[in-house]
Amino acid sequence: METLAGQIAGLKIKVQAETARMNDEINGIRARFAPGLALLEDNLATAMDSARAWAEANPEEFGAARSIDMTHAIIGYRTGQPQLKTLSGWTWDRVLEKLMVIGIPWIRLKKEVDKQGILNHRESLGDKYLREIGVRIVQEETFFVDPRLTDVEKRETIPSDAIKK
Repeated sequence: METLAGQIAGLKIKVQAETARMNDEINGIRARFAPGLALLEDNLATAMDSARAWAEANPEEFGAARSIDMTHAIIGYRTGQPQLKTLSGWTWDRVLEKLMVIGIPWIRLKKEVDKQGILNHRESLGDKYLREIGVRIVQEETFFVDPRLTDVEKRETIPSDAIKK
């Protein structure tokens, strides 16, 4: 057993040493690629801001659709999941107090508002009731650009000198 314990200890030490060497190499690779990736991310953020600004300035281009199918990408808006937000001047604690007074079941045992329960029953509750308990339902949109990734090898790549530095 003494010999086996020694082998195990030696193996654990080697695992730790190899892990440390591996992490050093990974950190070196990250350090090499980080500046270029940061530049690309900055360029992408700038381009997305420009595309979003164009979309906001040209809503008629979308018509009734939420997206436009273009040569290199599909651009448009995605509608997020419904979520509850408090009305101006309300807090979730105040909503909870109001629900407790009314005696409504959307209170969890740990005394927090059952937001999902209210969302699930939003159609039957109506706006008047939601205002009475101090909430509103919002669905936020996020702008997107989805690249087309089919037949990638046939596409022209962006020359590296076209990327802002």
